[in-house]
Amino acid sequence: MIQVTFPDNSARAFEHGTTVLKVLEGYPLPGKRALLAAEIDGNPVDLSTELTADVTINPLTFDSAAGKDVYWHTSTHILAQAVKALFPTVKLAIGPPIEGGFYYDFDFERAFTPEDFASIEAQVKAIIKADYPFERMESSRQKAIPFFAERNESYKVEIVEGLDDQPVSMYRQGDFIDLCRGPHLPSTGK
Repeated sequence: MIQVTFPDNSARAFEHGTTVLKVLEGYPLPGKRALLAAEIDGNPVDLSTELTADVTINPLTFDSAAGKDVYWHTSTHILAQAVKALFPTVKLAIGPPIEGGFYYDFDFERAFTPEDFASIEAQVKAIIKADYPFERMESSRQKAIPFFAERNESYKVEIVEGLDDQPVSMYRQGDFIDLCRGPHLPSTGK
């Protein structure tokens, strides 16, 4: 058994391997907001994270800066997936959350047009409606470099080459895979 301590300093025992989502089921959230992710000992994690040791947990909603970061970080991936689906030759750079929103850097042979933006918005809406779950994957640097090189993602290769010899974190949503530290919003499971 592991012990989980909540923000109100209460604690409960759970089976080893219980997910963050299961631990937080029924826990009261501020402002009746949706649960987006959680912090485990101060580090943001997906709701699918399995707990393997005693931890302090803090649920994240959009009411917190960390919750907004998770929301906007997930938004960057949805935007990148939409752009890549519409413009397969685009190269992906980075897409972080920032104060007040997010952005994603794209390398494309031309500037996007107002018509492109309308198409991208429609594709984003279709991806959201499809409700692809975000699946965390880990790879070695030695496997991640050729993975992104084969996809002509030179910026991702450059990022991976700059990492220490540690597992490389990627996320899959549908058929789209991107380099990413996470965490991400849960699927609604519809």
